[in-house]
Amino acid sequence: MKPLFSSLLRRLLSTLILWGLIILVVVMRSEAGYCLLILVAGLGSLWEYFSLLAVSSLPRNWRIGYTAGASLLLGDCWLLQSSHAPHQETVFLFDAAVFVLTILLLFFQEFFRPHRADRRSAEGIAFTLFGLLYIPWLFSFLLKTLYLTPRTPTGGLSGTYYVLLLLIVTKFADVGAFLCGNLFGKHLFSPNISPKKTWEGFFGGVALSIFCGELFLRFFQTQLSLLTPLLVLLLTLLLAPIGIAGDLAESLLKRSLSTKDSSDALPGIGGGLDLIDSLLFTSPIFYFILQFLSAR
Repeated sequence: MKPLFSSLLRRLLSTLILWGLIILVVVMRSEAGYCLLILVAGLGSLWEYFSLLAVSSLPRNWRIGYTAGASLLLGDCWLLQSSHAPHQETVFLFDAAVFVLTILLLFFQEFFRPHRADRRSAEGIAFTLFGLLYIPWLFSFLLKTLYLTPRTPTGGLSGTYYVLLLLIVTKFADVGAFLCGNLFGKHLFSPNISPKKTWEGFFGGVALSIFCGELFLRFFQTQLSLLTPLLVLLLTLLLAPIGIAGDLAESLLKRSLSTKDSSDALPGIGGGLDLIDSLLFTSPIFYFILQFLSAR
């Protein structure tokens, strides 16, 4: 079996399973299901991050970092679900409290270590805080987007369709970049970081993202009342490149740690972090744009 076809087949099977799980949760309208998917993806990716640091023998305070990441995502889930009209400001205050407490704990831990403080102490604090900020906090904007818009008259989450649009625009940019890059790629995009990424893949990813975003809007215009075809086009032109940049950012991280994939949990894709890397960049941007549109 040719390498490209084999890789594409594995990636396709993993993608179908993942989208199947998402569609199942959407059809069931299960808020617990939404939160579970976000928790598994976010905390699984954070675990992979700390594992990558361990393999590279880099200092990290994974117990404090992982506890803080789990507390952040679980706390956000609880706060957003506990109110019919959740106050987003309360969630951001909670996130800030988690970061403040984590910083204090990280320093207090260093105060009472038996060894003499050195460069590794500062590196351990920095790597731990970066992981908390980069993965669970950025990924939590997916959850915040889910609850940003008012509930439907029946109590359902109207934000579901906005999250689906974000997933489609972001992930189909990845798919388009992968396909066009492998089939037509000649001009390298960033050879020092990712030698397989090409400009042909970049523009192919943006084009597929625009097509899929506009198609989704066409079917669900009523549910996406804040958006118009022009707005979706502009959003996609912004988010698709940002998503590709998110993928490139994770490639930079992996290259600096001398590894290819964050794990092998998802055949053809890699690990959880390889799956959500682009969403870590697009989710906050999409959230703030939606917040601006809903406040008009």
